[in-house]
Amino acid sequence: MAEPISEASCKDSDLERDEKCGTEDQKRTWKTPTLQELEEVLYSAPCSCRHGDEVWPNLYLGDMFMSQDKLGLWQLGLAHVLNATHGKLCCKGSDDFYGTTVKYYGVPANDLPTFDLSPFFYPASEFIHQALTSGGKVFVHCAVGIQTATCCRLSLSCTLTAAGGTADTHTLCWRSCLCEGRMSGSSQPQDLVLIKELELILDSCTLELTPVDEVWPNLYIGNVAVAQNRKTLNKLGITHVLNTAHSKQGSIGDQSFYGDSCVYFGIPAEDSDRFDLSENFKHAADFIHKALKSKDGKVLVHCIMGMSRSATLVLAYLMLRQRFILRDALKHIVQKRPIYPNKNFLSLLLKLDQQLTFKRRLCPLL
Repeated sequence: MAEPISEASCKDSDLERDEKCGTEDQKRTWKTPTLQELEEVLYSAPCSCRHGDEVWPNLYLGDMFMSQDKLGLWQLGLAHVLNATHGKLCCKGSDDFYGTTVKYYGVPANDLPTFDLSPFFYPASEFIHQALTSGGKVFVHCAVGIQTATCCRLSLSCTLTAAGGTADTHTLCWRSCLCEGRMSGSSQPQDLVLIKELELILDSCTLELTPVDEVWPNLYIGNVAVAQNRKTLNKLGITHVLNTAHSKQGSIGDQSFYGDSCVYFGIPAEDSDRFDLSENFKHAADFIHKALKSKDGKVLVHCIMGMSRSATLVLAYLMLRQRFILRDALKHIVQKRPIYPNKNFLSLLLKLDQQLTFKRRLCPLL
């Protein structure tokens, strides 16, 4: 990890910048927006499921796949990388990984309610500002780019600071960062504690994220690229495809796309704190169960990244059909593949876990 830029030096730089803009700023009336106003702007933006987007001139926001594609970074002329999940789940990133071609800065942030990201605002904004003013291009990323609020908050604050507070917030929201995995607000403190414990299980995974993994006999979790590669599906022997991002941007998939090669089932789920995925738990579990019971049946469950929506439905299948409790299901999956359902989905799985526990106490055969 690159040596952090001190907050003091950042503030000195900011003071020099403020002195130049002082006269002009004095003529303006600044109004601090409310949290609700900021959220309305974020939700008004179109969604993007690309691995990276230019959200400000020469400033890109994206996911870990793009960050690990050194050739792709070179082709875009990106010579600076800010990793907002340094050292976290399946996020490669270090000076050694990039060598001398890329200047790297890592922020070991968590997208948790308890994590204070503000100490990194000054160092991160200064890293971006220095890179942009030197004529460079910067890539800011977290695990999925559209799932964690960490990267959204970091890039937003960095850009506003680097631009002297004049950035167009709509421009920054081209990726609609809060549309995927915005931090869910469970109203029960006990639920938040339980979710935190579940996230610690998720964080215990030491595996690297790959396009597809077999997480249960003949049951695979993968990303959209695998789902759209019929040659790969044929090689794996996939007979059934469950697309949890059906009809979403970046996700091609329907029965006509697969023809007679695969049985298709699409669920138009959103990876957000507002989407009730539990309505699809039983349907998805039944589809997977029936497929695995069929002759030579193999199932691919996918979303865009293969980490949140698809993982949630596979967990629900293990709980409903294989009688796993949620903790054991999580522990099993993270031994096979790194996953990270958002807090809303973890909350829904907790409710399912509680319901199944109660029913099975009354009737052990369930």
